[in-house]
Amino acid sequence: MSRIAILPAHDDSAASSRIRAYALQKALASLGHDARIGDPEGADVVFIQKRAMPDTVAVARAARRRGARVIYDVDDLGRTLWYFATPLSLFRLLHLANVVTTDTDGHREMLQRDYDVTAAVVVPDTIDYDPSGPMRPEVTADAAPLRVLWFGNAARYADALASLSFVETVVSTNADQIGALSGRFSRVHFVPWSRAGFVALLQSCALTVLPHDGSDVERAKSNNRMIASINHGVPAIVSRTPEYERTAQEAGVEYAVFDDEMGLIRAVEHLRSAAVREQYLDSAQPVVWREYSPEAVARKFLRVAEQASSASAAGHLRFLAWFGRATAGHAPSAVVHSLKHTAARWLGRGAAGVRR
Repeated sequence: MSRIAILPAHDDSAASSRIRAYALQKALASLGHDARIGDPEGADVVFIQKRAMPDTVAVARAARRRGARVIYDVDDLGRTLWYFATPLSLFRLLHLANVVTTDTDGHREMLQRDYDVTAAVVVPDTIDYDPSGPMRPEVTADAAPLRVLWFGNAARYADALASLSFVETVVSTNADQIGALSGRFSRVHFVPWSRAGFVALLQSCALTVLPHDGSDVERAKSNNRMIASINHGVPAIVSRTPEYERTAQEAGVEYAVFDDEMGLIRAVEHLRSAAVREQYLDSAQPVVWREYSPEAVARKFLRVAEQASSASAAGHLRFLAWFGRATAGHAPSAVVHSLKHTAARWLGRGAAGVRR
């Protein structure tokens, strides 16, 4: 039995930390490992999720000195990463890590190309919202209207869904955004997102529509929404982007992949039938649970930890050359966020001094 310390980037209200840190800790514990949130002292494996700051660098350095394996996990790259990391701390942490894990092949390739990571391995996202197994909500045969839950950043598809008279489009989002969004999309029904209520909302819908569009970083995102939808009993219609297309092929539901607005309309019309939706789930749910259940992903993580080299996960670039590559196209953003992180740390120290 190994002792594994998991250091999340955020609390479990954040999907990234909930899926890649908290769910992993629970699954490892269920497999008999002493897996803890925090408490890195004495751990055999230290798993640092996304945050690369002086404090996480210090934890990694102490772990390496005592012979522990250090795993750095990151599922956000490009501009978004600098909300969680400073360039210098990230550079140091990559050199301290034995292996870097990420969620998709696209992100793995970016880590190798843009961040000089030589030991990058995919550990996929697990199914979100604490699943105990595949679920099948009761289906009302060919009910009208057909409730379709849409989430993703590709707003152009909202109009395509709105053009279907038999569809009610539902979007779950932050409550403070609903007013502005309702003005833009008058034919969409917006509801506030809550972790506690999301599965019930999802299962009140017949389908989900999940687009990844835009930049290479956006298109490299994981399949986590797709596998959550399928496991909770709601067929997902997905854009032809790498992880969604791969998962659809793996699950035998290639007909649920669309390229454009007309492809989306055809997929919705095909899956309008309750019988077709049942066939979709019959094919997809066993595959999704086998590959992405919390225990399945935890076992993949353990294999990665056991096979990690004693060497550094990073290459041989010096910092300035690495910085130029890692921040290409967004260096000002990286610098500004780094200054903000530094100021926040010093202000925090000052406030702590006053309280003492």
